[in-house]
Amino acid sequence: MEGDGKMHLKEWLIAQVDSERFDGLRWENEEKTMFRIPWKHAAKKDYRQQDDAALFKAWAVYKGKYKVGSDKDNPTMWKTRLRCALNKSTDFQEVPHLNQLDISEPYKVYRIESDQRAGRHHFRWT
Repeated sequence: MEGDGKMHLKEWLIAQVDSERFDGLRWENEEKTMFRIPWKHAAKKDYRQQDDAALFKAWAVYKGKYKVGSDKDNPTMWKTRLRCALNKSTDFQEVPHLNQLDISEPYKVYRIESDQRAGRHHFRWT
């Protein structure tokens, strides 16, 4: 998916989960309100940058923070950028008790905080 900067993280990430393009990135429930993101550490002996950093790289490319072919690969920075974007966003909440970080294919689980999905916004008046 080419980035033009038009989609926010929420819409972009939902589109990636729906695309089934990235191994291990998938919906965690039928309602599609929670999803899992592969979260393998780069220091693991079976770490494969091409596969294990693909989603993080795609976000960096989409946001214009990485230019394929001209910038040096930095999977640690790509992962940090997506993690920080998720943590900063009010659209997502990590679900720590569902995370599996000490297994061979570790992942984190996030819940989509809004009751609306991509393309629609829910506003609360306070």
